[in-house]
Amino acid sequence: GLVDHLLSEASLAEQGEILKAIVCPQLEDADACMAAIDAYFGDMASCIYNHFVLEGDVCARLGLCKKASIFTPRDWTCEECTDVLARTAAYMSEDETIAEGVEYLQGECFCGQDGHSADCPDLIANVLPIAMPVLAGVLVDQTVELCQEVVGVC
Repeated sequence: GLVDHLLSEASLAEQGEILKAIVCPQLEDADACMAAIDAYFGDMASCIYNHFVLEGDVCARLGLCKKASIFTPRDWTCEECTDVLARTAAYMSEDETIAEGVEYLQGECFCGQDGHSADCPDLIANVLPIAMPVLAGVLVDQTVELCQEVVGVC
């Protein structure tokens, strides 16, 4: 499904590179940002995508599916697939969603895990509001590719 694709090693590496190129230069300590993305982006992405796409109400919000069937291929059209990704991206860019993402990553799923320093919550508060719209942009830019690979349309 979509989340598996986004969390694949190749996709994570690509998303990480995009974040390092676009997000880190906007922060005071770009080098620390790059190091943090290299070290932690996989875990952050796993929290975010699983929370918002699978556990979250993206599917219900988009009026698409029963919870169990999220992004499982059915007879989707290319248009439906591109529309879903566009709406998912828009949802990921909303202030409310970003605030929820910051709170979620500052909690147990990410900052609460072993090995995170005391400045983890601050790092999340600084990086995520810039990173989520960038990741949303990746979804939009890769729509055709994602719809082909994940759903088999377009």
